[in-house]
Amino acid sequence: MDIAVIADPDTATGLRLAGVSRTWEVKDPKDASSILDELSSDERCGIIITTERIADEIRDKIDEINSKKKGITPIIVEIPDKRGKIEREVDPLRELVKKAIGVEI
Repeated sequence: MDIAVIADPDTATGLRLAGVSRTWEVKDPKDASSILDELSSDERCGIIITTERIADEIRDKIDEINSKKKGITPIIVEIPDKRGKIEREVDPLRELVKKAIGVEI
């Protein structure tokens, strides 16, 4: 399975240097919605990494994909960008683990 990245240019470049070959650079977070649609229907894509700021802009699309998928793939992981972590009441990664294995960490 492949790892794909949808991120701002700086984050995408950093992950490309780390060896992730499937990267999409978006300057406007709303452009990420169509890319996410394409990647979520690709059976080879197991993990989709995006930045928290982009994910906040396309939260409805992420929730739609997560509710429709059969199984656990693709896993959509949100990471901080160069501006740092966004403080939230609910951690999306923690909720994903809780949903997948039924245990809160």
